[in-house]
Amino acid sequence: MDEMRIETGFMQGILARIVTKAMSKKIGVNLNLNFNDPISVKFDGEQAVIHLNVNAKLSKQDLARLVKDLV
Repeated sequence: MDEMRIETGFMQGILARIVTKAMSKKIGVNLNLNFNDPISVKFDGEQAVIHLNVNAKLSKQDLARLVKDLV
């Protein structure tokens, strides 16, 4: 099993901006993501397992809309 770890704040910041932009576009809400711990990606054959510890900031209205869409 191969593993990749992204530990530097610089790389985590770049990935946070990319993921924030993609998720905001996909789910239609404005949010801001920050990674707390190193990002760990494990590759096992055809699968990739990603471990993230994330803080997400979004408005109460966007949160209510997301919860409503899920229920």
